[in-house]
Amino acid sequence: MLPTPKSAHIDTALTNISIMHRNQNYIADRVFPNVTVNKQSDYYYIFRKGAWFRNEAKVRGPGARAARGGYPISSSTYSCVEYAFGHPVPVELLNNADAVIRPLETGARFATDKILLAKEKIVSDLVCTHTNWTTSNDCNALWVADADGSTNTFIEDILTERETIRKLIGRYPNVLIMDAKTFNQCKQTYDVLERIKYTGTSGKPADVTPSTLAQLFELDEVLIGTSIYSSDEEVVAGTDFTAVDLWEETATKGSALLYYRPPAPSIDTPAAGYTFNWKGDAGKEGTILSGGPIRTVRRYWEDAEKQWVVEASEYFDAQITCADAGCLFYDTLVT
Repeated sequence: MLPTPKSAHIDTALTNISIMHRNQNYIADRVFPNVTVNKQSDYYYIFRKGAWFRNEAKVRGPGARAARGGYPISSSTYSCVEYAFGHPVPVELLNNADAVIRPLETGARFATDKILLAKEKIVSDLVCTHTNWTTSNDCNALWVADADGSTNTFIEDILTERETIRKLIGRYPNVLIMDAKTFNQCKQTYDVLERIKYTGTSGKPADVTPSTLAQLFELDEVLIGTSIYSSDEEVVAGTDFTAVDLWEETATKGSALLYYRPPAPSIDTPAAGYTFNWKGDAGKEGTILSGGPIRTVRRYWEDAEKQWVVEASEYFDAQITCADAGCLFYDTLVT
């Protein structure tokens, strides 16, 4: 009897592929400038803007004193809270796992992703709440792509609120955040396509990209929020999953934020927000696998359980520091 294909081969796990689902693009670290702080909590100064925009210089006559005045200062506080997640790796798993599983490496990635997702949701919730901003715009679903430019108000709304923010802080906004669905509609909008249709070449046709929109509105950057999270509770079978987009105020309705972000943390400069990061106690125990001023991944041994724990952590506090410096557009796609 000839051997069968099944008897001639013993199944083993493939070592060059595995299937994993996680967000490809987190933007929370890019929304506001990151400020590394030496203390877990402290305060920062706020110069009230009214005094700086008053036209108070006067003509001075011979022997007279110059017109005088001052400016008020207030303050606000930050408090960095630690977000942490640990993934246990029992020694039995470590010693029995197939090569493709890589328990410690995959565990470090899993723990880090939990911190990134938590931060993404915290920052997106802060950004995508129109009452957090001095200016907001109910778009009444008028950012949905149209065929002839007769109904869509995307360009008009952005240009209008650029001027609104300039009149509130004395400078133009320079960053736009859009959720993925809103971006997909805006890139098909007639008026946008009309403005870029002659910018392509035969080898590279014109396309609406984040960079294209940034050039159109004279912005430094356009960020697209593509991340999702699952709103389902865990079940034993592992089949729990209901996707929710993070970067919109109301699920399925779409949002965008136009705001001013300084190139780097600095004094005497307006900023829609900052993310304060404290280095915390990272590295005091265990082996540091990776680390920096923002987040740390470490590994330590639990003797009683006979297992390694891979833990990611970050101390941070994301704040809107100048509500005048941003405008939230909400209900961009659905009323």
